[in-house]
Amino acid sequence: MLNTSTAGVNRGNPDFYQESREEISDNAAWEKGKHTIGFGGDFSHVNTLESFPLFYPFEADFGCLFTIQCPFSLQAGAPQVLFFERFKAPTFTEPSFNTSVFSGQRISSAVRNQAEGETGHTYGGLYLQDHWRASTSLSLNYGLRYQFETFPSNVLNGQKAEFDPRAGFAYSFGTKYNIVLRGGGGIFHGIEPMPLLACQAPSCGGTTGIFPGRTNENALNATTRLFAFASAPNITSIAFADMMKGQYPDAAPLGFCPGGTVSGCGFFGDSVIARFDKNHQAPYGIQTSLGLEFQPVKDSALDISFLRTRGVHLGSFFNVNQPDPSGQVTVHNSNGTAGTKNTYFAAPGIPGARSAEPGFPTLYAVYFEAASRWNSSWNGLLVNFNKRLTHHFSAGVSYTWSKGIDDGPNPSFVLIPQDSQNFKAERAVSSDSGGQRFVLNTTIEGPTKSNFLINNFRLGAIVSLESPNYFTKFAGFDANGDIFGNNDRVGIEPRNTFKGDGYESVDMRISRTFKAGERFNVEAIAEAFNLLNTVNVRFFNTVYGAADFCPFNPTAQGCSATQKFLEGSPNPNYGTPRALYNPRQIQLALRVSF
Repeated sequence: MLNTSTAGVNRGNPDFYQESREEISDNAAWEKGKHTIGFGGDFSHVNTLESFPLFYPFEADFGCLFTIQCPFSLQAGAPQVLFFERFKAPTFTEPSFNTSVFSGQRISSAVRNQAEGETGHTYGGLYLQDHWRASTSLSLNYGLRYQFETFPSNVLNGQKAEFDPRAGFAYSFGTKYNIVLRGGGGIFHGIEPMPLLACQAPSCGGTTGIFPGRTNENALNATTRLFAFASAPNITSIAFADMMKGQYPDAAPLGFCPGGTVSGCGFFGDSVIARFDKNHQAPYGIQTSLGLEFQPVKDSALDISFLRTRGVHLGSFFNVNQPDPSGQVTVHNSNGTAGTKNTYFAAPGIPGARSAEPGFPTLYAVYFEAASRWNSSWNGLLVNFNKRLTHHFSAGVSYTWSKGIDDGPNPSFVLIPQDSQNFKAERAVSSDSGGQRFVLNTTIEGPTKSNFLINNFRLGAIVSLESPNYFTKFAGFDANGDIFGNNDRVGIEPRNTFKGDGYESVDMRISRTFKAGERFNVEAIAEAFNLLNTVNVRFFNTVYGAADFCPFNPTAQGCSATQKFLEGSPNPNYGTPRALYNPRQIQLALRVSF
């Protein structure tokens, strides 16, 4: 169900994965006076072989659970879209598949072998750094790393070489508080996103070459062919029933449809889930930090630091099959502010696709291009206080105040930009951004020879508090008419505006050690996680169920005159929990040591 739940095969994992690697690395250090110079390098050749039958036997995407919520409901057996995969090259026209796969049997060797792809690449680097003890109070670190990565010419262009400078310092002010000021900054490159790239050859990349006009795409075709079918609910329910019998939409007979098959009564075309831009760049982070550490009281340390990171050339994909806008509609955000939004319908109620325009040799349902055009930033103030164990007591306090912002750098269907020509509209608070986080931990140890009743006891506790995460308010269907409905938001609402639930938890541990002879100790342990059994909601159902916010536009698609729930949503499940963190858990154990 779109933006709500999934059941069945985990689409994100390959059926088979094998990696062979040859690696060599070495480093050395040379000390001269106040300098310690380090240098070295590494080189790796990695061959990735995986079988990835992505949409086998098929995937059905429903808009909601019950018919009262939307027409494309699981209750009616009417999916919004059906994805499936064919394996018999070169035509990929087999009319059916073996339904024994529904019985939980393993994927056949014929399917596994056909949905197999192999990608080899190399990466490595050299580095040179110096640690300079400039004085008794000041030390400096600085260095440079050269990094490279290569791929076959039909996958990514040329050798990718990066230079990563880094520097840091530490200055000790001394005094009775042992004050130390630390800081640093640098660039840190990662490598190309192999899990996504490795999917292109087995299934994700399509079999028909590059999208017309996209000469920046690579030439790696898949060994299997993906398709999608969408239509009105009464037709997709027929297609779904046929798929459950093992029959594909373009082979299932339906007399009143053009061509005599189910596919003639809807949109039927190829699906390309990820074909890479051959100029894809490796991601990198720019990081700076400044911190002050000192000892406020005996046996303690307080560290206050600021950290900033910026992610550049982060990878994801976007819809190149989205046509030019066919119109605009006036819609609203959740506060009632009106604005315009592009739509892409080919005709009223009929979704549009760029590949449906004259001159395109292949009709695509979806076509996603993998690129490195996304960015992120994170700024945080971190405070850590630790008191070492003395007088039977230790404690630690950690507090983080932070904010993360990004434009959706994650290869996920729900994060594909709504408007392929306007990535800036995706910029919002990150889904992983937690504004504040507080953790208190403490340990109390009993005496060892004082009183039989309290000897060798140990009590520990952890208190965790976190501010809410934010989630996106989804329409739950293809509201803008570009065929793909997983990423459609309500009205002109930005990403991540639904405020989630804070997190509160108390964990506790009590133990006691008993001597069971000269050589044996027995420790009895009792642990409780989420001791107070606080209900912490992890994820919410944020499918609004309409194209616009109904209180401001009651005639918008999906709005109901009789059903009005949270924020005027026609969906009674909107805003309700769909996943919780663990309830109270109690664990008992005995540990014997000798």
